[in-house]
Amino acid sequence: MEAIWALLLPIVQLMAVIAIAIALVSMLVGLLVALLKRYSSRHILANYSLMVALRILLGFTSEKPTLRERLIPVSAQNFIAMVGTAIGVWALIVVLSVMAGFEADLKGKIVRHSPHITVIPTLDMASASGDEQMLSGLVTELSKIPNVTAVEAFIEGDAMVTSFLSMSPGMTIRGLKPQDSLENSWLGDSTTPASLKALANPVYAMSDRELGFKGLERADSILRRPAVDGNQEAVKDDETQDDDTEDVDDEDTMPEITAKEAPGRVLPGILLGAELANSLGTAVGDEVTVIVPDGDVGPTGVRPRTRTYRISGTFVSGMYEHDLKTAYINYEEAKNLFLLGSANRVALMLKDIDHLDKVAPVAKTTVKQTTGGEIRTVAQVNKSLFSALMIEKIAMFLVLGLVILVAALNIFASLILITMEKTRDIAVLRSIGATSKGVKRIFLALGSVIGVVGIISGLILGLGTCAYIYWVGISLPSAYYLRELPVAVQPLDVVLVVVAAMLAGLLATLYPASSATSKAPSEGLRND
Repeated sequence: MEAIWALLLPIVQLMAVIAIAIALVSMLVGLLVALLKRYSSRHILANYSLMVALRILLGFTSEKPTLRERLIPVSAQNFIAMVGTAIGVWALIVVLSVMAGFEADLKGKIVRHSPHITVIPTLDMASASGDEQMLSGLVTELSKIPNVTAVEAFIEGDAMVTSFLSMSPGMTIRGLKPQDSLENSWLGDSTTPASLKALANPVYAMSDRELGFKGLERADSILRRPAVDGNQEAVKDDETQDDDTEDVDDEDTMPEITAKEAPGRVLPGILLGAELANSLGTAVGDEVTVIVPDGDVGPTGVRPRTRTYRISGTFVSGMYEHDLKTAYINYEEAKNLFLLGSANRVALMLKDIDHLDKVAPVAKTTVKQTTGGEIRTVAQVNKSLFSALMIEKIAMFLVLGLVILVAALNIFASLILITMEKTRDIAVLRSIGATSKGVKRIFLALGSVIGVVGIISGLILGLGTCAYIYWVGISLPSAYYLRELPVAVQPLDVVLVVVAAMLAGLLATLYPASSATSKAPSEGLRND
């Protein structure tokens, strides 16, 4: 029984949400229709097409209207068309705003933790001294470009990381200079100051037992035997602890053992992404091995080059792939790891990412005039991701647009029925001087009013829902990288939704408006 209920519970919850949504939309549409009926007659006397359209839409079907007709003074079919349009507009605004929020959040994280423009200069990086002078000149020239806030050289290369428990997939290792602008930008808000301190000085990542330095606060008296003075004569292997025994073999001696513990190996530090550290089963202070495919030449040929590092900390960028496939080491250590004489990358950080398209051509020209090389923008590196987000957004717009299309079909069917029911009234209007264009305008106004009421209702509910998500927030499960559901209302998206809904409603009225004038007045009054 519990298993069946576990399967039915999500369906019941979904149906409850749908019922509540329909109830809210219905109440709002009913309120707008009531207000329209009460206050419209004061302002439409000058436009007889709109006046007749509202009389047809809001007129009672009987002399003694029922309670339902008083609360919702429109036909059931017109009311359903209004509700359908409102639900479609509501759903489109909320979904597109949430998707825009996800997109903005993801792009913000990418921009914060990646170079806005990456320069790959053409230099002899593998030389003994490198071409630091030319690289410094390139950095100076790039710093003069407007809207560029920081230009720093760094090292980037591919490698693998292994631990005692696991091995990582192919990943990227970046070498940064301590306390430069890139370290502050990429790692400042995603890790702790202690981790950055340990990355710059790996001694801080070692435990007290591994350090064994004088003057360092120890917990020997609590955690282990107190340390004793050095230069004590060792106990010989054929000697007991009794004071009255003597050594029977004068040649049996051992070297002296001091009470000072030997310091541990001071390994270079490495900063791992949180997901990478979890996949390796490691923690801060553990040792990992970095494998570089461009290895050393040995007796058996080329073999991968390996280096051992101590984990100085972890970082959390909010992007799973980045946290799984990125690590940071010290700049000088990166040169030793990849056998480089100088940096192989130059990063440009912009004041406003919206100026990327303007800065990139200038940077390309500057690089061409100095060291030569190529540039890559953050948009080019993540082109496939941004394209996928755009395609997904378009697909959601088309799928949810079907709701508006169904509402437009309801408007179409409702107006067809009205033209059939009002054949005599249309003939009377034609006989007293109304033109065909005037009758068409009546039905166009009728369909437009139905659509506008639905659009306004959907706008109010959609923007209200987005405001609730933004100010109050909706928490997400811990499995997601986001604490709350993001939302970003884009004015262009709202305008597109409104225009699409209005066009759908307008197209739905064209044929009924034309069919209303297809018959001559004499045919409409033939049986009267």
